Amino acid sequence: MALEGVALIPALVYGGLIGLLEVIFVHSDESGMGWFKHAVHAFPFAVIFAFISMNAPFVLGYFNLVLPFNEVFIYAGIALIALLKIQTAAAIAGKTGEKFTHTIIIALLIFAAPYVHQYIWPLLPSYLQ
Repeated sequence: MALEGVALIPALVYGGLIGLLEVIFVHSDESGMGWFKHAVHAFPFAVIFAFISMNAPFVLGYFNLVLPFNEVFIYAGIALIALLKIQTAAAIAGKTGEKFTHTIIIALLIFAAPYVHQYIWPLLPSYLQ
């Protein structure tokens, strides 16, 4: 199977949680300024970034990329790209944008995604996995 070894369900669950937190942050930071359109845009991107972070070897292999970096640097690069994307979208969406601390929290959660999958996911009961 082409998706063997890909953490799909954990990425959807964890990305959904990050996306929900992102929606909450967007609502608190941009209330009254079209926050819902930004939130609808932010949620799927949180899931996508979590998927990419949790499945970095698969994504790099899909694009036939071989990077000479340690995996921590790859996760940090993904989180940095997510941070830049969130700040750019927030600046375009409203006058005040999203607070930088909220963006840092989301980027750190995306950076931590593979470690959450590796260390916390197995601790969950089997019916939640």
